[in-house]
Amino acid sequence: MRVIGLPCPHCAQTVRAIKSRTMSPLFKEITYRCNNEDCGHVFVAGLEVLRTVSLSAMPNYDVRIPISQHVRATALNQLSLNLSVG
Repeated sequence: MRVIGLPCPHCAQTVRAIKSRTMSPLFKEITYRCNNEDCGHVFVAGLEVLRTVSLSAMPNYDVRIPISQHVRATALNQLSLNLSVG
């Protein structure tokens, strides 16, 4: 399993994901173990979908993901151009 890496919050060494659990379509819990045997810290971190930066061509209408301000402004600009041409 390839997961975004982060350092151990205690000793700053690398950590390894040892398991994950999907909590919802937008949130996953990941359990990490520090690779430093002298530290041995095990902790849970969260991975969350925060916003859309490029719209999906196959949207799931049951999932509500906020749209970034940049994408929203671009879409509104395109709509206003289309309305003024038509």
